[in-house]
Amino acid sequence: MEARCTSTGQIFSISETEQKYCHEHGIPLPQTEPYTLLRWLQSFRNRVHLYNAICAHSGKSILSCFPPEGKHTVYDADIWNGEQWNALDYGREYDFSRPFFDQFNELLHQVPLPNLLINFNSSDNNSRYVNGARDLLNCYLCFTTLDCQDCMFCWNVFYSKDVLDCVYCSFCEICYSSVDLDHCYNVSFSQTSVHCSDSTFLYNCQACKNCHGCVNLSNKEYCWYNEQKTEAEFRKLKAELNLANEKILRAEEKKFAEFKSRFPRKYYQGKNIENCSGNYLLNSKNCHVCYLATGSEDLEHCVMAVKSKDSFGTFSTTESELIYHSVTGRNYNNQFCLECIHTQNLRYCMYCVNGASDCFGCVGLKKNSYCILNKQYTKEEYFALLARIQEHMIKTGEWSDFFPQKLSPFYYNHSDAITFFPLTKDQALAQGFTWKDEIIEPTNTIYQIPDDIADVSEDILQKTLTCELTGKPYRITKQELEFYRGQKLPIPRIAPIERILTRSQTFVIKPLTIRKCDQCQSSLDTIYSEPTISVLCEQCYLEMYQ
Repeated sequence: MEARCTSTGQIFSISETEQKYCHEHGIPLPQTEPYTLLRWLQSFRNRVHLYNAICAHSGKSILSCFPPEGKHTVYDADIWNGEQWNALDYGREYDFSRPFFDQFNELLHQVPLPNLLINFNSSDNNSRYVNGARDLLNCYLCFTTLDCQDCMFCWNVFYSKDVLDCVYCSFCEICYSSVDLDHCYNVSFSQTSVHCSDSTFLYNCQACKNCHGCVNLSNKEYCWYNEQKTEAEFRKLKAELNLANEKILRAEEKKFAEFKSRFPRKYYQGKNIENCSGNYLLNSKNCHVCYLATGSEDLEHCVMAVKSKDSFGTFSTTESELIYHSVTGRNYNNQFCLECIHTQNLRYCMYCVNGASDCFGCVGLKKNSYCILNKQYTKEEYFALLARIQEHMIKTGEWSDFFPQKLSPFYYNHSDAITFFPLTKDQALAQGFTWKDEIIEPTNTIYQIPDDIADVSEDILQKTLTCELTGKPYRITKQELEFYRGQKLPIPRIAPIERILTRSQTFVIKPLTIRKCDQCQSSLDTIYSEPTISVLCEQCYLEMYQ
């Protein structure tokens, strides 16, 4: 079935599976084409940008993912997760003379929201400047991060230790400035590599050790730009290349980028998939137009899905099932929800957690059931009122899709959407999003960073540096300096948040295009539309490189 997107006018397809889901759940068919929907969903989440704020409960200074000018009520996460308050105290009757979203927006501004999405006392774990995090120790500026220790400047890093400036890495140790690593040790300046160690500048390598500047290699050791060397030859080349020097490192980055561009690419990143399309797919089945999906099944138009199934149009779900047009969480049978975790049978809810179920239009509930606009009802009262509200929302034209954009607490350029769907300020404003202009205060002191880490003294810890990319001021921490010295790496010239955002551009979501394998001419759905990039089907790729 085809429909016309009400936002872009674009014709898009609605699968029979999604049609069936909507019919069974009493949901109208989607009116927004999938990529526009995903951008919309992601504009409602901010993990990386933090603001100075005041806890509305304690009056203490806190960091918050919510911009203070949004005038939301924000509590410190430790208080929000505690027993000092009750979300039911903010309940109100549904007013059938007013649109639902106007009533919900009032509730959203009154019910306390957690300043950060964390589930530990950050002060007890020396990991204060984090968000979207769990089980961290001695971590700093880490976002969407789980079970990590001594990590800094990371986004989507899991089960790792001593990792800096990395994005989307798991089970790694002593890794730096890398993207999409899995089970790697002492690897730097690399991308999309698995079970590698003691290597630099790798791309799409597996089980490689003591390699440098290599692409598409498996089970190799002592290779230099894909050429086999003896151990002595390799170590001589490595000793002659002083990556502790900023200028030499930048030249090597440029050299490797040019070398990497000569090689064909598999039509998607990942492995072990069946009947899937998209990119960065692993151990999944029947996932269509999905990105960053792992161990998932029967998904359509989903981004960052782990062990999820039977869902449509979702962003950042884990161990979830039957989820529709929603963001974040471990949930079951939720529709149009944001930042709900460990819940089920919710619709149009935000920040509900810890077993909340069978609720509509609620904010901040914990373990509650049969609530509407945070007001408690009996089971019978709940379902009777819910039916009336559905009829009312159909009449007001609100029974259609996710929350309207005006309800997002976040500026577009400070939301997760800027990572996956980058827009300019003019483009964002034209599409109805908001934008935060950066006000950069000039630094009074000018500090010239030495090119070589060997020439950097302890006094750099007292200096304010200026980001070469944005002009923003930033500082170097003692833990960070010790890492650079130990790994013989130069001091970064770009501020930490900008490094995270730049590195995460690897995961910009590109629509799929139909191409032919450059080897066997079989048809492929791939993100690689550029004619300068050679693309292979999986079989031809494996025959060439495995």
